[in-house]
Amino acid sequence: MSEPEQTPGPEPIVRHARTFALLTFASRVLGLVRDMLIGATLGLTPIGTAFNVAFTIPNTFRRLFGEGALSAAFIPEYAQRLKHDPELSARLLSLVVALVIFVAGAITVIGEGLILVLLSIESVRTSAGELLTLLAIMLPFMPLICATATLGGALQVHGRFAPQAGAPIVLNICMIAALASWGIARGAPALQTAMATGVGVLIAGVLQVIWCALALRSRVRFTRSFRGTRESALRIGRNMVPVLIGLGALQLSTLIDQLIAGYPVAFGDTLPGGGAYPLDSGAGATIALTQRLYQFPLGVFGIALATAAFPALSRQADDAPAFRSTLRGAITLAAFIGIPATAGLAWVAPDLVSVVYERGAIDAEGAARMGRLLVFYTPLVGCASIIAVLTRAFYALGRTSIPTKISLGTISLGVVLNLVLMFPLAERGLALASSVAAGAQLAILALVAHRTLSETGDPLLDARTWRSISRSVFMALVMAGALFALSLVWSRPDESTELPERIVRLIADCAAGAGVYATLAALLARDQLGALLGRDASRSS
Repeated sequence: MSEPEQTPGPEPIVRHARTFALLTFASRVLGLVRDMLIGATLGLTPIGTAFNVAFTIPNTFRRLFGEGALSAAFIPEYAQRLKHDPELSARLLSLVVALVIFVAGAITVIGEGLILVLLSIESVRTSAGELLTLLAIMLPFMPLICATATLGGALQVHGRFAPQAGAPIVLNICMIAALASWGIARGAPALQTAMATGVGVLIAGVLQVIWCALALRSRVRFTRSFRGTRESALRIGRNMVPVLIGLGALQLSTLIDQLIAGYPVAFGDTLPGGGAYPLDSGAGATIALTQRLYQFPLGVFGIALATAAFPALSRQADDAPAFRSTLRGAITLAAFIGIPATAGLAWVAPDLVSVVYERGAIDAEGAARMGRLLVFYTPLVGCASIIAVLTRAFYALGRTSIPTKISLGTISLGVVLNLVLMFPLAERGLALASSVAAGAQLAILALVAHRTLSETGDPLLDARTWRSISRSVFMALVMAGALFALSLVWSRPDESTELPERIVRLIADCAAGAGVYATLAALLARDQLGALLGRDASRSS
């Protein structure tokens, strides 16, 4: 049975962030291997697009729930119940897990029934049969990943971040095994490889639930009695819908991009009025594989930091000075990593895409296409890192309506920009729309947070915080200048540059950029650098 003393003390955010980031890094490395195999076996083809769209739909629930709404609504309530009444917290967790499985399972059953009806219509089966078949295989992943998210949120409150951070490793291993055994070893047709990989996704979902449940076994005794949990459960339910919108803006934007890009696979390459659709049938695969590259640094640090800070902010919700101190530290650390990551990723985009994806079914032209697209996505790294921290701060305080309203506005802005910019810029228009919307969301969130969370004599975004962010911008600009100087003596690559040279250039650029930034940080930003090396984030503002 859980005891109050098992909850972590105040507030080892950076230590938890490092744990989460390390395992997330391992997961993202395996994810790159997985995506390399997807690119090599499925390519930028209609089947590649169909697989990526079908995988994105249930996988979005992982991002919305595992890194978003369910955890954000559940963790503050569970943390308070665990703090004051461990017996009640065990009953609450048992109830929430049961409800999640039931509701998500019911949605899955309805979805599978709808897919069967659509597949029975010959015209739909002819135009979108592959997409619907792959979606039918992977849709049951949704209730499994939602259950994993709930268990992972409880583990975070108990101070255990490793199991949930490590769960995606299981997913990537299962997908890699399917891709390697069917697409590489057997040389199976693309559709068979995609279907086998979908089965691997389902197996991973089951293993992830078992993994997190076993990790919780020594801390929580699950029960069929839900006595006394009604009020807490209703609060979680009320908070979850606005949290879903507020925290899921980036994930929903990613899903919208995929659905727009998947139009040619489902409906053909013409618009209802007869005009040509601005995206081709390979756009969905191009976008999905490119998005994974900017999501790598965002997940390894940006989401890891916000995830680690959230339980701490939830516990400090009734201690305003400590809350602001923790939030300032998390904001400055997010800027310290997110800003140079944005600049560096934009610089190395062509080489990175070529090194990761240019093989098998993806040729030099396809890699160049993805490299140009990645540049338009890179602003999301810095923006989304800070957005994740600010949004979780509002949820820790129970002020869910503020980020919800902001997200609704910026999601709408992103959709309008998508529909306008995709005509002159194709898939790059979707990326640019997402980046502009994220920038707007960050600016509004920061302004509202400063106005609502400050107190007389103790502003949230105080002079020290602004100096820290400004230093990060300055150091990133110097790093970019150093990389530009390096390019003057070592010419930039073009589509004819061979892969070995790109690998050497990528390593050199990464080493040079990291070296310059680390040196500047040691001289100008010792607080942030020290926090990353072991001091509490709350002291790094």
